[in-house]
Amino acid sequence: MTPDPAAIAGRTESPIETRVRSATTRTYRPSWVALRARPEYAAKAREFAVASVFGLSFDAYEVGLVTSEIVTNAIVATAALGGWPDDAWPLRLEVAACDRWVRIAVTDPDHRPLPASNAGGQLIENGRGLSIVDQLVTVRWVTYAERAKTVHVVLAAPGVTLTTVELRELGAPT
Repeated sequence: MTPDPAAIAGRTESPIETRVRSATTRTYRPSWVALRARPEYAAKAREFAVASVFGLSFDAYEVGLVTSEIVTNAIVATAALGGWPDDAWPLRLEVAACDRWVRIAVTDPDHRPLPASNAGGQLIENGRGLSIVDQLVTVRWVTYAERAKTVHVVLAAPGVTLTTVELRELGAPT
């Protein structure tokens, strides 16, 4: 897995890291990892996100579930674009956490819009992941670039209600 970005000499912060750093003066943990677009990398992403919030008050199960759901969607979307060589790492998972919130962002190379949450009702066999995510997170939004999209989520710590200002500083649409 990729080391903490701050530990890489000469590396500049990503726009997400810069926004998150400006959103709080608290100690927080930014970290990221590149992932292959293969099913087993959803589990690796889950482990990475859970390790990123270790020692904080977040429910590790919820953090892991949210992460694996949005990474699985990214893997499926990326696979739909065609095969990727074994040396390609087209997905990026970013996790930033502090005592009030954890922010998770997953970027994939499919710039097409996400399907609506729970399109198809309760009896469908798949496609309910974003509905589950929406039940667990404070806010979810998507940003699009010419050749990619990023799904962002923020989970508030237990007992914390994030303010509109905090959410705006984290990049959430208000």
